[in-house]
Amino acid sequence: MARRETALQTAHGRLRQLISSEFRSGDKLPNERDLADRLEVSRATVREALGRLAVEGVVTRTWGIGTFVHGGGERVPVSIGDVTALRDRITASGHRPTLQDAAVSRAKCPADCAKVLGVEPDSLVWRVDRLFAVDGVAAAWIRDHLPLRFDGRDLDPSGLVSIDLDMFEFLASATGMPVRRAEIELAAVLADEEATTRLDVAVGHPLVTATQIGYGASGAALFHGHITVRTDVLTLKISRGGEPEPVPN
Repeated sequence: MARRETALQTAHGRLRQLISSEFRSGDKLPNERDLADRLEVSRATVREALGRLAVEGVVTRTWGIGTFVHGGGERVPVSIGDVTALRDRITASGHRPTLQDAAVSRAKCPADCAKVLGVEPDSLVWRVDRLFAVDGVAAAWIRDHLPLRFDGRDLDPSGLVSIDLDMFEFLASATGMPVRRAEIELAAVLADEEATTRLDVAVGHPLVTATQIGYGASGAALFHGHITVRTDVLTLKISRGGEPEPVPN
């Protein structure tokens, strides 16, 4: 038993050193067989060593996907259960939000977006790309689409390249109709080439995407967007409200 524990401790230390010297945050590690060959230990020993590193927060393991290097920093919880700027939600968690990149352009409206906004597919709409960082680390990439005009008003979202202006704030000012409700649908995905470039992670890194539709008081859709989040930096929290339980007399 003592020899087994010694071997496990040795593999644990060598594996930790290998990760720190050859891999970066978000990288996917080789499979257990390859690691076992490299460390000259059994797969069972590698599996146990990875388990310890997961408990220590050095790696994250996802069944059926693989093992990834964790950044080691604190994950920032942000609520998506209310209509509030992401900038403000990050700030409220005690962290510093910044825009690492932002661009506004006219683009052809994707089919799913066209149906929501009530425009013809491939017709021109505004596309707003924003890359949010938390304490300097890329955390969320948001791509929103909104119409060129709404209710007879021309929209000019160019101010959204600044973190000082949020989508909700812009729409309230530009349309005279604040976003009253947002519908969000979540899905787990693996990073493709575009996501790796935007979020500085390896191909295949586990991410969460959220499709978001914002509605005004009239029920009309004001924007359609996709949010891609690094869950090793941000955690998404959904709060569901309801009537309070009656207090017994």
